[in-house]
Amino acid sequence: MNGNSTLIINQRQLAWLTGSLIIGGGFVSIQHELVRTSHTDAWFTYLLPTLYVFFIGYVFTQMARRFPGKHMFEISRMVCGAWLGTLINLILIFHLWLILMRDLRSFGKFIGTILLPNTPQEILVLLFMLLLMFYGKSSVEVVARVNDLFFPLFVGLAVLQPIMLANELDTRLIQPFLTTTPVKVFYGNLLCLGWYGDIFVTGAFLHTIWSAKQIHSAIRHGTVLATIILTLYLFLEVMVLGPVIPANMLYPAYSLVQHIHITDFLDRVDLIMLSIWYPVTACKIILIYLAFLTGIAHLIGKRDYTTINSPISLLLLLTTLFAFSSTTDVFSFGNYSSPVIVLAYQPVLFLLLLLLVLRHPVVRDKNMPGESGSPAGAGDRTTKRDRIKESTEPGFGLGMSSC
Repeated sequence: MNGNSTLIINQRQLAWLTGSLIIGGGFVSIQHELVRTSHTDAWFTYLLPTLYVFFIGYVFTQMARRFPGKHMFEISRMVCGAWLGTLINLILIFHLWLILMRDLRSFGKFIGTILLPNTPQEILVLLFMLLLMFYGKSSVEVVARVNDLFFPLFVGLAVLQPIMLANELDTRLIQPFLTTTPVKVFYGNLLCLGWYGDIFVTGAFLHTIWSAKQIHSAIRHGTVLATIILTLYLFLEVMVLGPVIPANMLYPAYSLVQHIHITDFLDRVDLIMLSIWYPVTACKIILIYLAFLTGIAHLIGKRDYTTINSPISLLLLLTTLFAFSSTTDVFSFGNYSSPVIVLAYQPVLFLLLLLLVLRHPVVRDKNMPGESGSPAGAGDRTTKRDRIKESTEPGFGLGMSSC
């Protein structure tokens, strides 16, 4: 399969996938720890992680400029050599495996606590694994289109939260302002890095974007949008519940939505939010799973990952079920171990990859609009024919271009 000139997802879709990637997990798992750590200034804890994502986005942009049509695993092997590149890919794949186990169990715990308390955790994880197996036979384009339907709705409802909670807001709860010590705010930023570090997942789909400029812009805009939404929720939690109650809640964001009461006939807005947040989080986990399959397929010399979808999903199911013994273990690993894992290798690794990538010249494709003096629509017809042809190949689109 040759995906060098095929447009699979556009800039908007990548931006919204980036937003789902950041919002999907930490939205329910980390916020009570942030309030416990930074108190009334908890909504400043996303500043450092946002800057870190900008750095990762810059690295991916330079990769795409010099190696168009290649994803992160291929580029690392090309610039680092066979042995070191394979070692780097193994580290990235191992991290993806840890993220999948973390998210599957934390998501199952949330559903089991809020909606299905009498359903065994094994059944919840199994059902979600079946969903992963289904999307594992498709491409990132299918996930991007599903995310296109629900992510804008989630953002719209989040923006309306201050209006719907207008009768619950109390400005005295956020006072005094900026009194938390900088050290505690810094600790909160470090905790967020564990969830923002998931952004390296987008590197597995660099070959599906038209140009490097779109990659940089999409990651930047998606991160800013996700940060605004998460900051808004933290600000509302402190302003409605105070700095003490959210710190002792398991899911303060869900409790915040439960405080919405629109007259006497619409007091279960949380069910509406769950019906939209669930697909957004599902798209995030599916995206990570597709990146996981892409990395393993590259190790065995393939780009078609559909042949390994079933055995990998079964292995992931078994390891997920035996990975954690309690809810405390899941939250401790997600909130405290994830930052350690990210900081242990990601900054040094991506800085090394950036230095090695910059040694290669920038590749200019004459078919790209605006490159080498070609008109903006010069490559549109060729790209469209290539897309229709390749979307029918196994593991790429499966003929779902009309989905």
